[in-house]
Amino acid sequence: MVTRPMPVLGLRPGDQVRQPCGAWLTVGRRPRPSRTGAVLTWLYQGGGIGQADWLDLVPCRPDTRRKGAS
Repeated sequence: MVTRPMPVLGLRPGDQVRQPCGAWLTVGRRPRPSRTGAVLTWLYQGGGIGQADWLDLVPCRPDTRRKGAS
């Protein structure tokens, strides 16, 4: 599976994001802005929470089941 940097705004449920510890977590819900709008927050399947700035890139393996995924 291809790993590539993906904009946080492009994350979709089913994508996998690499954590600093080396684990891959599957996105459960699309990123949403915080109350101040400075940070995006999303949920992982199984209960984790991810956060990043609006324009950050995250190491990602796109969901291969999604139409048009590479």
